[in-house]
Amino acid sequence: MMKEIAGVKIALIPVAQDTSPEVASTGDLKFANAPDSAIAAAKDARKNGADLVVGVTQTPRSQDAKMFASKAFDVILSGDDHEVAMEYDGITAYVETSIDANYLVPVDLNVTIETKDGKRSVKWEPTFRFIDTATATPDPATSKASDVYTAMLDKELNVVIGKTTSPLDSRRNMVRTQETAIGNLIADALRQAVNADVALVNGGGIRADKEYAAGADITRKDVLSELPFGNTTVLTIVTGKQIQDALENGFSKFEDGAGRFPQVSGMKIEADVTKPPGSRVVSVVVGDKPLDMAGTYKLATNDYMLGGGDGYTALAGGKVVINGGNGKLMANDVMYYIRTAGTVDAKLEGRITIKK
Repeated sequence: MMKEIAGVKIALIPVAQDTSPEVASTGDLKFANAPDSAIAAAKDARKNGADLVVGVTQTPRSQDAKMFASKAFDVILSGDDHEVAMEYDGITAYVETSIDANYLVPVDLNVTIETKDGKRSVKWEPTFRFIDTATATPDPATSKASDVYTAMLDKELNVVIGKTTSPLDSRRNMVRTQETAIGNLIADALRQAVNADVALVNGGGIRADKEYAAGADITRKDVLSELPFGNTTVLTIVTGKQIQDALENGFSKFEDGAGRFPQVSGMKIEADVTKPPGSRVVSVVVGDKPLDMAGTYKLATNDYMLGGGDGYTALAGGKVVINGGNGKLMANDVMYYIRTAGTVDAKLEGRITIKK
């Protein structure tokens, strides 16, 4: 899209990550390599007269870095990683701003247009502003409406269902890179709910980005904040080879902190992420026995992953015992698990060991 503002032609280049078909329902849309496509579009926009080229991207930092290094963009406004970052090398200004608008980094461009000897030139300098939205003054009308709905929801959701004796940590950089106590808790709940041998959930589906102190109460609101997508618990019978392939997918984008990172129950896994994707799983033990590639296992997961979400296509082709339409909400299964136990003691158990 090309916009003209105060005599300056600005090209906006929207960039969707090329893994979109794995993490969303994209229909028949085709996705090429994101950095290559974006750089080509930026160069094309420049040829078509753009004074400023702005990339609006939903791509991981590794792909952002390629776009930044190309020098084809003046500004890159990125999402996906949920980190706070800013960079400027004299050619390209880059920002990435947190999660849930907790922090914002607006970029102001001071633009100068000069004409000399009949030749027009556009120069600019960036000014970065950092805003902690916790310190912002709420809009009164919006705040009043929000308070009404918050009170209604709190009545239903701020209900204590149990307590944790050990700390829990659902921060994004934890659940997407390593075994976590909260991941173990959720995977254990699914495994118990459908009487499975093993359970596998995607770390990216755990979303509250929160730390719980030892001894903290757990409420309905906490569970629904952690599992907000309405996914259901499913049960399928798969081979050991399918589990191995699924785990390879889970570790395949470790460097990007991708949401496919596995949180598991009933398994112990060793992975070496210094190896190429597809060959990172060193060993898998189910119960007290090595994974049998030809054997079959009852696997609990969620309907999103069973349908190939987050790249888990390896789970297709098993014998589905409980499908998405017949399964209970994951959040409900976790709530029942916590409420029945009363006190949960989820902790790190060495379920996932990673060589970096």
